[in-house]
Amino acid sequence: MPASPAKAITPLKLADVHAGYRGKPVLKGLSLTIASGEAYALLGPNGAGKSTAARVACGIVRPERGSVAVLGECPGRGGRGGRHVGLAPQEVALFGALTIRENLTAVARLATASAHRPSRSSMETAVLAAMADTDCMERADDRVSLLSGGWRRRANLAAALVNRPALLVLDEPTEGVDARTRATLVAAVRNAVAGGAACLIISHDAAFVSLAADRVGVLADGRLIAEGPIDVLQSRTFGTHRLLTVRFPTRPSDSLARRLSAVGLERDHEEAGESLEWRRIGDDILDVAETLADAVDEGGGEMIIRRPGLDELLAKLLEQRE
Repeated sequence: MPASPAKAITPLKLADVHAGYRGKPVLKGLSLTIASGEAYALLGPNGAGKSTAARVACGIVRPERGSVAVLGECPGRGGRGGRHVGLAPQEVALFGALTIRENLTAVARLATASAHRPSRSSMETAVLAAMADTDCMERADDRVSLLSGGWRRRANLAAALVNRPALLVLDEPTEGVDARTRATLVAAVRNAVAGGAACLIISHDAAFVSLAADRVGVLADGRLIAEGPIDVLQSRTFGTHRLLTVRFPTRPSDSLARRLSAVGLERDHEEAGESLEWRRIGDDILDVAETLADAVDEGGGEMIIRRPGLDELLAKLLEQRE
């Protein structure tokens, strides 16, 4: 009788995890699994527990209840799972006085010191590969302290990738980056995933998550309230509804504002003041846009119709929970 094929070990499994700080609960029964070759993004408002989940996955925070396993091993103190994890923390964790190349070499040496001393050639190969993946080669010999925020983010991800971890954990990897750097980081994540790595992403960057993640989970008050591929969650939540956005270069007249409100559009308020955007989601968006077209054109505005995106999905799921 032929032997059964070996069952693949899951790169990350959190089961009913309860964790917090100084007696304050943050995660309240979080369970999730990330497979090899999959990128999974945790979304949610500030304080939902996303970064705590990342720290639990890395073994930095120990669960009060429940379990966490990286390739079947505990990543915490005394466990061996941590050696399989590559972490790119929110605060860039690099030596400012060293170059990108020197930082990656140091990370490679530290990660392998407890196992075996790698050859110089194998370490150089790993460093070059990580820099190539994150497009860091042109600044490889520049000190980190002299780099812009975007270049530091690239180097931070390269340090997480240098030892080809089974689990890659990224906490706000695109904070402060431009579109070009974001695209580079997306490509690096997708390359790692294509090579068999699992990836846990914590990010507020909808554009990055939409391109980098295969599945998302939505956290609220330490609990997972929704989970699945982005397009599946969008279809389940919005169906055939579309988003109409009306933008103006200056504040529209009071009469036009009243007309927008009368057909259900709401002004989008920003933290730094009043936005010049009006929005509505519905299944009659084309009809609404047609009735407003002349007035918006006269007011110097523009209309955009699209499928509701990740930001709208998150807002709707959180609204439905309340």
